[in-house]
Amino acid sequence: MLTDQSDYEFIKDKIHVMKESYPSLKNKTDDYVFSALTAKAQFYKNPALVLNESDFDNFIVDGQYDGGVDILLSDPNSESSNMIIAQSKFWQHISFDEAVSAITKMVLFYKDMIRGNYEQVNEKVQGRFLSLYSEIGEESKITFVLYTSAPKGGIRKDRLERKFKDLFNDGQQSEFELLVLFGPDIVSEIKESECRRPTVESGKIRIDKRDNYLEYGENAAIVNVSAFSIKMLYAQYNTNLLSRNLRYHVSGRDIDKGINETIRENPESFWLKNNGITIICDEFDIDGKEVKLKNFSIVNGGQTTYMLHKSKFISETQDFYLPCKIIKTEGENEDEKNLFSLEIAKATNSQKAIRPVDLKANSPEQVRFSQTMREAGIFYQTKRGEVVPKEFKPAYLNSDLSEIGKLCLSGIFQMPGTSRNKPSSLYSPDYYDVIFDGNQKQIAKISRELLYIDYYFRNVFLKRFDSENRNQPDATDRITFAHNARTICLAYVVFASRYYQNNITDDALQYIFNSSRTEKADSHVYEYMRNLSDINCIIPQHVFADKDCCDEVLYQLFMQIINAGSMCYSMAVRYEEGLNASNYLKKDKNYYSILQFQWQSLKASIKDTFDLLK
Repeated sequence: MLTDQSDYEFIKDKIHVMKESYPSLKNKTDDYVFSALTAKAQFYKNPALVLNESDFDNFIVDGQYDGGVDILLSDPNSESSNMIIAQSKFWQHISFDEAVSAITKMVLFYKDMIRGNYEQVNEKVQGRFLSLYSEIGEESKITFVLYTSAPKGGIRKDRLERKFKDLFNDGQQSEFELLVLFGPDIVSEIKESECRRPTVESGKIRIDKRDNYLEYGENAAIVNVSAFSIKMLYAQYNTNLLSRNLRYHVSGRDIDKGINETIRENPESFWLKNNGITIICDEFDIDGKEVKLKNFSIVNGGQTTYMLHKSKFISETQDFYLPCKIIKTEGENEDEKNLFSLEIAKATNSQKAIRPVDLKANSPEQVRFSQTMREAGIFYQTKRGEVVPKEFKPAYLNSDLSEIGKLCLSGIFQMPGTSRNKPSSLYSPDYYDVIFDGNQKQIAKISRELLYIDYYFRNVFLKRFDSENRNQPDATDRITFAHNARTICLAYVVFASRYYQNNITDDALQYIFNSSRTEKADSHVYEYMRNLSDINCIIPQHVFADKDCCDEVLYQLFMQIINAGSMCYSMAVRYEEGLNASNYLKKDKNYYSILQFQWQSLKASIKDTFDLLK
């Protein structure tokens, strides 16, 4: 087992590897690269997630007047735009008081930002925070992370958590969580991230007695599998072993504690207390005390598998057995096989809440949609672990279910507030079926444009807007509003295009504008929005192909809705105390209110903009 000092040296070596791998990090300090290393190891394990050199410059904010934070990041593994606020300490030793001080600084920074005390930090930190916070919705979490290469020593994490909770006195602790990773934790994260592969082609497990198995026809069997053989499989294949599971290991204190106690104190009862694991495979062969597996994955029991791997009380001489169900994949075609695997995974997982995206991962319509998106020039990830091909590395050329669903909620269904505040709405059949199981070719073409529009806002427009408005008398208010306006900008571009193409008519506007008066949209609005008729593009294709021209068109359209929205928001602030831009733009009715009260001006601007594109 690594000593504390070797953990530090291991991390130091990886810092040097990072500098060699990423030229932009070569001249950075070890402290800076430690931030890059820890964020990469924890949040970018999935090889399908693209991490470019420019990303480091975006999410690492360490510097003068940084407010006591080193990393500001939106968790790329989250559907709900979970926000990560982190501080990193590349130290050999850390005390309890030093850890508490670092956590306190992060919390005070967060409180200053939501109160609008932006003068405490530099422009980069301000802009980064505003962009991330603008995506926070009612389903989002804000996680504060302290990374340190130092050993834990006698520091108790539960005491740090109590100090953390004491910093919030508004009764909203459930929205926040604290993670503290010491040297050994970071080493573990790094090793796991380096081992990620998409599939396991072959392997073997050991059972308790020769030919001791219960058959279920020719396609399934139940055996008593050796805990040590599962531990060895995980050591060899890591999370690839769970590639067809609905999720990887998710830490759960009570469950993890119970499994550990049984392994340590009463391993012979593990078979009785644990549900065991389920393996799905293309082929299996039981030969004596050995089971050979081909193209296999553990689809249930990921928690158990991970804890067996982590336990120091399991070895070749300290072994025990647990139930294991082995099932051959069934189906005449790929759709049927994927659906069968998905149903087995869904039916056998019950210990922890499963994200909706996991339940859809291998469904037939997602497999078909992936192919349709590829035909449209987009790499569409249906399950975690898929590696994005080199030609699709630009962010606007690769995507997944969650991102496309949220973009379509904003664009097609004109629900920009819902898409950021309650993105799980996309799994309602009213929305999901239209997006993913309807006219897939049409949606794929539209999604291709939505991806670029979204990319342009995040990576080009905001920089230009900030630069042009930084010295204005109302700079703080305008910049804050703009950074929260991504989803209404995207919605407005689609709305303007559909109105210009007569897909949304003047007759429909009365129902659309009525939605500004209620919390719930008029049912007619849904019917109008789902009807795309002959819409196959948002921006004329000859314009979309010319990125400079396309960018200028998007800039004009964005400015139209931001200027209109800023005026409506400034009026709303007068009548609602404590209202801020983020909360204002989380409601769809406010978007419709902007359209209604500024319609004559917007209508003329839409016509002028699209007339010039003919």
